[in-house]
Order: sequence, then C-alpha cells, then structure tokens
Amino acid sequence: MDSAHPLLIRAHRYARHEADLHPAGCSYDDIAGAWRDDATGELAVEMPGRQGPHSKKMDVETGEDQKGE
Repeated sequence: MDSAHPLLIRAHRYARHEADLHPAGCSYDDIAGAWRDDATGELAVEMPGRQGPHSKKMDVETGEDQKGE
C-alpha cells in the first residue's frame, strides 16, 4: 500500500515561523536554563524593565482549541 494516511493528506500545514527570538544583549545559560544579561550576568527574567515573550498570543490555534468560539 503506497497511499498515505488521510491525516497526512488532508491536514493543513503551517509555514514555519523563523523569527529570531534571541534577546538582545543576552546569552543562554544551559545550566540555569535561562537567558542571562551579558553585562551583569543577571537572569533576564529578573531584570526590571526587560520584557520578553510572556504570553501565548503567537501560538498557532489548532482545531482542538477552536471549539466553536
């Protein structure tokens, strides 16, 4: 059988989002699992005034999320 699964044929495919989300002036600390400010070494999430992505507004909605609303 060479036919693909119906979901693979009919499912909508979204374009890949290639935006650079790297915070300016920060490096990722693998041990801490967080971004650190290059100048101070402080965790970026704890720095006053630094605002990063903190909402789900950029999520791609799926059919399960769209329950008729």
